[in-house]
Order: sequence, then structure tokens, then C-alpha cells
Amino acid sequence: MDWESIFKISTGFLASVGSAGVIIFGLSSWLGKVWAQRILDEERHKLAEGLEATKADLELAKNKLINHHTDKTVIYRMVMDTVSEMLAAFDAHYSRTLSPEEAKHALESFNKDRLKLYGYLGMLAPQGVMDAQDKLIDHLLLVSHGKSNYEWVEIRQLALLLINEIRKDIGIDASPISYNGM
Repeated sequence: MDWESIFKISTGFLASVGSAGVIIFGLSSWLGKVWAQRILDEERHKLAEGLEATKADLELAKNKLINHHTDKTVIYRMVMDTVSEMLAAFDAHYSRTLSPEEAKHALESFNKDRLKLYGYLGMLAPQGVMDAQDKLIDHLLLVSHGKSNYEWVEIRQLALLLINEIRKDIGIDASPISYNGM
């Protein structure tokens, strides 16, 4: 074989491999784009599912928080109603407007109400609210058993302490309220 034959054979070989290379390159490029698009679509689908799951979890958490806050508000209103009734009964008893029988009934009612109050608060109140409630009730127990004097100013301060702790817990205002009357 001479150089010219070798050159023709080599050129023919390269031309046939080159055109096949162009075809292979074109097919592999197209196939790569198809696979990339398919992978991208799968990832997009997974991310969309994850986003929807996160949205659902967030909505559930939001509803749970709203329900919890609503429950707290309802229970704290019941607590304030109960405390108001208890303090009104003590006030009536110590201002001597109750008969002995009415005073006995008020004391029995106080005993039931303080237990209810503890149960209501025990379901959801933080320790600060529980401590303020305990101080008020413990003082009222001492008064009811004759071991402490009934002094409205002191009882009002203990009731305000409870109200301020409740206000902090439900997020009304962290600054305390106070009695500024005479």
C-alpha cells in the first residue's frame, strides 16, 4: 500500500466515524436534555408536594394556636367571673350584710369555687398565673379560717397580681395595671 491509499482509507474512516460522531453527539445531547427535563420535573413535583405539606402543617399549627388562645380567653373569663363572685361574697360577709346562714353558704361556695378555679387554671395557665392565684386563694383561706384579717386593699392587690399575670399570658399587655383610686 502506498501513502495515497492509506490516506484515502484513513480519510474515509474518519469521515464515516465523524458523521456517526455527529449523529451520536446529537442524539446524546437530545437524550441528555430529555433526562434533565425529566429529573427537573421530578424535583419540581417533590418540591411542590413538600411546599403543600408545609402549608398544611402551618395552617394546622395556626388553627391550633388560635383555638388554644380562644380556650385560654374563655377559661380566663370563667376564672375572673369566679374570682369576682368569691370576692363579692367575702365583701358581703365582712361588711355584715349576710345572715349566718348566708355566710355559711358563701363559705361552702368559696370552697367549691376555689377548687374549680384551680382546675380551670391547671389546664392551661403558666406557673406565674398559678402562683398569683395561689397567693390570692391562700390569703382568702386564712381570712375564712380567721387566721388573717379581711383587708380589701391587700385582697385587691392580690387580685390585680392575678389579673396582670393573666394579661401577660394571653398577650394583652405585659405592663401591669394598678388601682389608682382612693
